[in-house]
Amino acid sequence: MTNKKLTALIVDDEKEARDLLRYMLKEHKEIAIVDEADNTESALFKFLELRPDIVFLDLIMPGKNGMEFISLVKKQKLNTNIVIVSAYRDMAIEAIRNEVYDFILKPIGPRKLNKAIEAIIKRKEEHVSTELNAIFDQYKQETKLRISSNNSHTLIDPKEIVYCEAQGSYTHIHMDNGEIELSSNNIGRISEILSEYRFFRIGRSILINLDKLWRANRSDYSCILIAGKKEVKLYGSKKQIRELCKIEINK
Repeated sequence: MTNKKLTALIVDDEKEARDLLRYMLKEHKEIAIVDEADNTESALFKFLELRPDIVFLDLIMPGKNGMEFISLVKKQKLNTNIVIVSAYRDMAIEAIRNEVYDFILKPIGPRKLNKAIEAIIKRKEEHVSTELNAIFDQYKQETKLRISSNNSHTLIDPKEIVYCEAQGSYTHIHMDNGEIELSSNNIGRISEILSEYRFFRIGRSILINLDKLWRANRSDYSCILIAGKKEVKLYGSKKQIRELCKIEINK
């Protein structure tokens, strides 16, 4: 069940009906605030002020009817659940036509009300879950790099990069699975893009992933990386390999 308290607005021209529903809603601890209106004009002002999670709406009222209220509410594009409360079963058909999927036939009983509220809570939880999944999917996309080649874009995970090698103004990106991605960015630009991750230039043309580093050797200015189940030996400059050895010791 959702932790956020819900707000509700009761719209009905009959005071007894409003009082009864308000009394029954007191049994639902998940509903914190309840307001009411006896006509659609007043209901619209209260709706804009309260922005309720649930509106319990009688369709047959003096002045503008409930369907006009629904039309005005839908223009606000809020995540509000409208529950039609009516003594007329045919109103359920109108409710469905107007994309209002909750209907309680008067007289209201605890069982009918509980069922409607449970359905609303379930939908809200599913909505929150969908939003969280969308955020998580976006986060996963953002943790990947957008590599541009001449005619396409590729998303790659920096963790899966073993090393990058300059090829003129282009860069070959060697992946953990053995594949090689071609980027239209030069090695300097790739180094900037990967600056937030554990990468290190061992020379003018080679950028390595420090998480793939197994060994650095000062004697021949080389280093060995682990790519999948294979070892890759690369050579760098004297200065950078010495720096790499310090990094290797302190990592």
